[in-house]
Amino acid sequence: MQVPRPPTIGDRRVVAELRSVLFSEPMLGATSVRPKGYMKGVLLTILFGWLGPLIARRATAPLTATVHYLAVTAADIRLFSKPAWSDAFEIGRWKKGGYHATLRGGTIDLNLQRLGRVTLTGGARDVLDLVVQAAAGPVG
Repeated sequence: MQVPRPPTIGDRRVVAELRSVLFSEPMLGATSVRPKGYMKGVLLTILFGWLGPLIARRATAPLTATVHYLAVTAADIRLFSKPAWSDAFEIGRWKKGGYHATLRGGTIDLNLQRLGRVTLTGGARDVLDLVVQAAAGPVG
């Protein structure tokens, strides 16, 4: 028997990839985001080759220098890391109302327990709006 799923918003490719990981909760939306400083690491890698990641190793702290997936479920938000040649894995999850979020243009600032303040760029605007609506308040 097929379980009906609610329609999701955001990036269809990310939703399809996260369905294999997120099967217990209905997903409302998912999008691909990059941590602040990610492009600095990419640029330094292009310029300096293998030495680039060593120079920019703290550019994306506290997150890894990979593409991340941000998923919104009915109960919480979840952050996944997606290395280039590997499957996505969960970094953490935060209950609705258990984090703070502010949206500025295409950038979202999150204040997350255990990670602290995180700035993410890119992503589908509809999914980022869902994240901000479920937050306890603005980052301050």
